[in-house]
Amino acid sequence: MISAQLTNGFGNNIFQYVAARLLAEHHGQEWSLIPPAPDYYAIASLENLGVKCDGARAPAAIQIDDDTYMSAFDSRFKERDIYLNGYFEDYHYYIDHLDQIKTWFPDEPVTNSKDLVVHFRTGDTLIQINNFAHKPSAEKWASVFEKFEFERLHIVSDFPAWSHITKSELEELKGFHNPSPGLQVPDKQKSVDYINSCIDTFERFDPVFVHGNIDTDFNYLRKFDKLVFQHGTLGWWAAALSGASRVGVYGPWRPWKG
Repeated sequence: MISAQLTNGFGNNIFQYVAARLLAEHHGQEWSLIPPAPDYYAIASLENLGVKCDGARAPAAIQIDDDTYMSAFDSRFKERDIYLNGYFEDYHYYIDHLDQIKTWFPDEPVTNSKDLVVHFRTGDTLIQINNFAHKPSAEKWASVFEKFEFERLHIVSDFPAWSHITKSELEELKGFHNPSPGLQVPDKQKSVDYINSCIDTFERFDPVFVHGNIDTDFNYLRKFDKLVFQHGTLGWWAAALSGASRVGVYGPWRPWKG
């Protein structure tokens, strides 16, 4: 059995699931996913994509992390229980297997070739100072959009609503990428100013705002022939699993990870 420990974050979970299943199919084994908590928020969205999260770790399993993942494909691991504990965010693992990996997800054909969709992730940008430092300005976003030919902009975001917000309203948002204890956070007024500047700047593209369940947002992104995302893992997999002919990505992707 190949078991993978899920961490917080839907996009992270897609990496962990694909890493586990790729290794399991290589060895002809079963795979299972272990949620971080019984009431983990992403379980339902993962299951809507056909990804079950009801696994357990075998007592004598060999632990494999990011640094040792590729070694686990060796034949000596074929009859062993393996426990994956990491993020596995390295495209080298997957680039030669994308056609196979796409069959593990519900088909989502491209149905919109005239518009541009952007995955505008705000949670970490607003509450973690290392991510805040890497954010593109509103005008930088706009300059990227203008590299595409499109009729209308669609914004898929974890932010609850595409409208101006105040500092007190931001502080009252519940369940919105709450920072871990002791995490260094940017000044909330700077976060508010950033969101409001993006709302003002994007207005000239007559945007359509989309905020729904994680899996429906994920599949919505996959419907477009033109897609832009910054550093989010959900956006990465939506692009990789889509039929988009043009993808814009912030670079270097996740710079703090090399």
